Amino acid sequence: MTTPTWGWSERLSLKHQLMDATHQEFVTLCAALAQSEEQSPFIDRLDALIEHSIEHFEQENRWMRDAGFPPAACHQGEHDAVLQVMQEVRRRFAEGERDLGERLAEELPLWFEHHVDTMDNMLAQYLISNEIAVEAA
Repeated sequence: MTTPTWGWSERLSLKHQLMDATHQEFVTLCAALAQSEEQSPFIDRLDALIEHSIEHFEQENRWMRDAGFPPAACHQGEHDAVLQVMQEVRRRFAEGERDLGERLAEELPLWFEHHVDTMDNMLAQYLISNEIAVEAA
């Protein structure tokens, strides 16, 4: 039996072009965590996701600051927390706790779907309804 691969779908679309483009890249990098070591080392895939996430989260944080988005502190706090988890998993994986990589590959898509459904959806609707133009990083 083959396990379906997680990836981008219209279910994750927020109808905000820049946000959706950034999210598509996140999904691709996140889904790559579940690939086998033969394709590329896990640590390299995680490093690519962390690098993307730093830029992705800072972009959204900037949008929220510039737009005066009321729940910005809560949203940014979630960005900071998940980035800290990714960095801690990376550190511990490098020290030999390999099971944490598999766990992150399983849990991060679930977190992201919830984050998109709640916090990012609110941000996208705020930007769209207030006709606030944003720029990519």
